[in-house]
Amino acid sequence: MRRIVLLPAVLLLCACPSDKKSAPAALAQDTMPVNLSDVKTDIPPAAPDTFTAPKPVVRTSTKIPNAPPALLEVVQREQAFSKFCYQEFGEKADPSLAGGVAMVVTVGGEGVSEAHVQADSWSSKAGKQVNGCLNDKAARAWKIPSDAVKPGQYVVQLAFRPS
Repeated sequence: MRRIVLLPAVLLLCACPSDKKSAPAALAQDTMPVNLSDVKTDIPPAAPDTFTAPKPVVRTSTKIPNAPPALLEVVQREQAFSKFCYQEFGEKADPSLAGGVAMVVTVGGEGVSEAHVQADSWSSKAGKQVNGCLNDKAARAWKIPSDAVKPGQYVVQLAFRPS
């Protein structure tokens, strides 16, 4: 039992701060300027770059026609979604954002099957976010009767400016 009592007492005496040696004074800092290009290192040379640029997409010279009146009517009627994309993703990031997009719309037998931004003319990089929103929502928003527009690809122009 005496050993159990003596062990904590010995530990307490060993941990007592007065028994420790005082720490050395703050080390002097080297403030001499050094030319880092003279420093020798053991770093191996850089590995060769493995990036390969993607091959450019070759576009054919076929011109995509402008959208027929029936498709433009649907775009005009459903402009709330494009306005939403512009205000939420463009104007909130850049209140002075202005510009426009040319969207390629693919019409199939059952209506609009795909729509994506082919070209844009935004005044700032915030327009890229608007493009993403338009790409996500256009094909779902533009519902046309299956026989209203002949199947094919058409260009729809949209313009945006601050309100």
